[in-house]
Amino acid sequence: MKSNTKVTTKELLSHAFDMMKLLKAKAISVEEAKAQANLLKQSNNIIRYELDRAIALQKFDGIEIRDIEDLETNG
Repeated sequence: MKSNTKVTTKELLSHAFDMMKLLKAKAISVEEAKAQANLLKQSNNIIRYELDRAIALQKFDGIEIRDIEDLETNG
């Protein structure tokens, strides 16, 4: 997958299946497959958050929800 581009769930699933094929072909290690799976899980969590946020914005008129991108890190 390319970096700095918007990703769709279809692309995430395609990447997951590509990783499974590489693992089956022993082209990547189990550890690398696990790391990729963890990244995909994190991506899915962000997509789920964005969906929940969009639903809340539609459901509750005037609700103010900060964008993730606007949050400052304290570390």
